[in-house]
Amino acid sequence: MRALVYVAPESVEMQERQRPTVAAGEREVQIELSGICGSDMSGFLGHSPRRKPPLTLGHEMVGRLEDGRRVVANPLIVCGKCARCLAGEQNLCEKWRLLGLDRTEGSFAEFVTLPEGQLYEIPDSLASETAVLAEPLANIVHVFRILNPAPFFRLAIVGAGTMGALGFLVAKTIAARDILIVDPNRERLVALKKMGAQAAIDTKDADALRDTVAKGNYDVVIDASGSGPARQLAFDLCRAGGQVLLLGMAEQRSPIDFVTSIRREHRVVMSFAYTPGDFRRALKLLIDGEISLTSWTEKLPLEKGQAAFEKMTRAPGATLKMLLSSR
Repeated sequence: MRALVYVAPESVEMQERQRPTVAAGEREVQIELSGICGSDMSGFLGHSPRRKPPLTLGHEMVGRLEDGRRVVANPLIVCGKCARCLAGEQNLCEKWRLLGLDRTEGSFAEFVTLPEGQLYEIPDSLASETAVLAEPLANIVHVFRILNPAPFFRLAIVGAGTMGALGFLVAKTIAARDILIVDPNRERLVALKKMGAQAAIDTKDADALRDTVAKGNYDVVIDASGSGPARQLAFDLCRAGGQVLLLGMAEQRSPIDFVTSIRREHRVVMSFAYTPGDFRRALKLLIDGEISLTSWTEKLPLEKGQAAFEKMTRAPGATLKMLLSSR
């Protein structure tokens, strides 16, 4: 089968790979579309220690079973038996694995196999370009479930990529107020303003950023970037006694002014992945038509994977989601 394989930092190439063997309890999925995630970009750039070449990246996917049914896949595979799984915290499973990570081949290919319980049938009414958002959206559903913010909370989001945009769209459905988006990409800020963001600040606008930080009165601040400066900015924007949620994983380590945050009694929450329940809730939001990034989605064939990755890591413009087509 054809697969887009990560072969070296900043390099992917099309290769012929062996079609995966279907084990007991698994189903084979013929992949139609697969989305490029921020973690895939980190791997492409050589920044992810758990993504080493040669490896087929990718874990956001929509496709068909051999009987023709359309499905999306929860790519986070867990044991179902450890203490965390039994407690309903499957995202913290002791033996979790993810498509496109370590030695588990990912979805930038024609076929992939998954345990049958990881697959969710989708209706014909749900466009594939929207259905493929189920996995990233599940991360955001998980974020707000563990935050459990008070009604009409004031929200700031640092990072206007896919996760920041989905965070904004979900926040609107749960009565967030005065939502601020901060990012260095002006085109993405324009996109978020078109979606309805009340305020959008370019991090290069030093005066506007300084004035906003000086107020520092957001109840909840989400770092959807993961860079060192973005993490610190999240704390700077948070009011005393407010919550900072760290979601982005762009950097393994970064300095934080913890003394100031201790004195402001910031509550720090960290969010990783999602549970099966979060995934189902995310899929229902998409089926019900409440979340869409269609206007800011771009699609390229799998063979154009190198160009797709170069665009998303160097100059994404207003593209919030890049999809690779395997058909």
